[in-house]
Amino acid sequence: MADFEKHVVETLNFNATVLVFDTADLCAILLSGSMDTHVVAMLREKVNAATVGKRFNYIVDLDGLTYISSTGLGFLMYLLKHQREYVYLSHPKLAVLKPFNLLGIRTMFRYYQTVGDLEQRPEVPAEVLSPFWVEKEEVAAARQRKKWVNILRDYLIDGELTREIQQMSAYLGAAEDGDTITLPAEEKYASVLYKFLDRAFHTVNEFSGEPIDEAAIELIAKELMANAVNHAYGNRPGGTVVARYSTDRVRIEITFTDHGRGFSPAAPDEGGLPGAGLQLLRKIFDELTVGEAPRGVAQGLVLGKGTTLRMVKYVKPRTRPASA
Repeated sequence: MADFEKHVVETLNFNATVLVFDTADLCAILLSGSMDTHVVAMLREKVNAATVGKRFNYIVDLDGLTYISSTGLGFLMYLLKHQREYVYLSHPKLAVLKPFNLLGIRTMFRYYQTVGDLEQRPEVPAEVLSPFWVEKEEVAAARQRKKWVNILRDYLIDGELTREIQQMSAYLGAAEDGDTITLPAEEKYASVLYKFLDRAFHTVNEFSGEPIDEAAIELIAKELMANAVNHAYGNRPGGTVVARYSTDRVRIEITFTDHGRGFSPAAPDEGGLPGAGLQLLRKIFDELTVGEAPRGVAQGLVLGKGTTLRMVKYVKPRTRPASA
């Protein structure tokens, strides 16, 4: 069995296990849970520290991943940019695969179905597969244990969870009533934005092109909020965002406004995926325009001209059944 170093990044909803086989020039990364924007920096720091000084090949196990943000995709593109010879990904679930397809980057990677499949790849050192398989089993077992804990929590009063829900209660109520909502620019409020957008999309029934499903709504909510927090307000507290929607017989229109620094095209960086959040949104919506925030009194922190995203999805008219 090959010698290796093990590094772990873990939060409540995410786990990454990094196995570094230095003598084989290979790094195996096992991802589990929701790969939101805020966990990617921690993961990238771990991988950079463990692989500094030379190029590695990468095997990335996505079997336990339930969601990947545009920043998460940028991390995978970063591996691709700094690979020695290859980056292998396990075939992701449909919800995780969706943003790959939307951005057209699926074909940039090599894929495998099982660890047994990797055994047939001569470029993959055989001695790393046994410890990789053992770790994969341990990660899956830990994920299963966490699942029952999460189920149990549905029936218990968790002090921290209850406190968060209580603090959000006014926003949760607003998400269920009305066509406008103002939220703090904090990533946890993507959960409330999801609730608001889910109701908005369910006011219409059928969409031209690809439907807006739960995974797409989650992606929209998280990308919008992450963009506001990270880019518009630069992670400074006190900012707010305003979401609005309107519908008619042919379309649903959503606007999302912040009062941050204002939009400027992102310059390419080592993540390899500049403006990925906007690219994803452009793939989901039929129209997307970026402009300055409307002039007027703004709530909370104001850093500049702000930004308004206008997103439109066209709908099909509901077809009536033919008369008998």
